[in-house]
Amino acid sequence: MIKTKITLVLIVIATLFSMTTANFQPLKAEPVTMDINKAEDPGPGFGSEKLGTLSIDTQDKTVDLSVNLTAVPKQDKVFEAWLVDADGSNYKLSLGAIDGSSLKVSDHMVNPYTYTEFIITEEPIDDADPNAAGTYGGAELQAPFGQ
Repeated sequence: MIKTKITLVLIVIATLFSMTTANFQPLKAEPVTMDINKAEDPGPGFGSEKLGTLSIDTQDKTVDLSVNLTAVPKQDKVFEAWLVDADGSNYKLSLGAIDGSSLKVSDHMVNPYTYTEFIITEEPIDDADPNAAGTYGGAELQAPFGQ
């Protein structure tokens, strides 16, 4: 009887240990490259006119993102890149202004896979408003994003 109880306690401890350490396993997704397309007017969604490319590489909780655009913003405007939780809270995380035609970002994120869209907005150069303007273009993020 005591042997059975000890075995049961050890099984419970092993189960709890494995559940606890599972949260510390590194996240790993294959790098993805996708087209950035002009936004539908009216939206939502993206059309077929290509504006550039987006590459995302996630290792552990570090996201490396690279944007290359062929589109040019209007005079006195700048493109700004965002990750969007379009299937949930609609929260938009600014990745910063696109310098010229490219942007490279490396950031630590607790859960990068909550984001389902990448969008580009056209903002005034000295924009004091922290919110995103209307969507100029973007891409639906491929799995494992948006899970």
